[in-house]
Amino acid sequence: MAPRKPDLDRLLIDTALALFAERTYEGTQMPAVAQRAGVGVGSIYRYFPSKEALGNAAFQHAKRALLDHLAGALAEGGPAGDIRAEFGRFWRGFTRYAGAYPDAFVFLEHQQHDTFLAPESRALAEEIDRVAADFIERGQRAGEIREGDAAQLVALALGAFTGLVKLRRPGGLPTLPAEDLDRAEAAVWDLLHRKVSP
Repeated sequence: MAPRKPDLDRLLIDTALALFAERTYEGTQMPAVAQRAGVGVGSIYRYFPSKEALGNAAFQHAKRALLDHLAGALAEGGPAGDIRAEFGRFWRGFTRYAGAYPDAFVFLEHQQHDTFLAPESRALAEEIDRVAADFIERGQRAGEIREGDAAQLVALALGAFTGLVKLRRPGGLPTLPAEDLDRAEAAVWDLLHRKVSP
């Protein structure tokens, strides 16, 4: 039995994400999405009335998948209150997501989205930001994470992770040996960890 083709709206979103990663959102035109997807331009507009609508659909799809990966990794459990172990689960969630959806990760983390994001997309982005900031603040209260603005610390950690992904393109994270990923995780934790003077 032949595998079922993906729904056209999902195909268009996946195609758009690949092109946005290659050319940026601003550098991608709707005819290019249609050509890559193997459909007429009119087919796109039946699902997405504008490039902004397609961009928001792609952004929301990518952010929801990231939330799902993070939730799955965090649900793996571990000792309650172990901030270092929880950071490891966050790291695994991001690593798995970036490995499974490299185009979506590049689109989310290497581009500016302010020109087209709708309120629903911004709310979804803020939800992920809140999850990360909450972790930082809990770690600060526990004395495990250094003092400082939670959003800034999240940005530093995410910037380090994003740089690692960028370094590994086009092969992506799956080409990075597990021990290198472990060393990178330890280095990013050192960036966040509150050092206690002897």
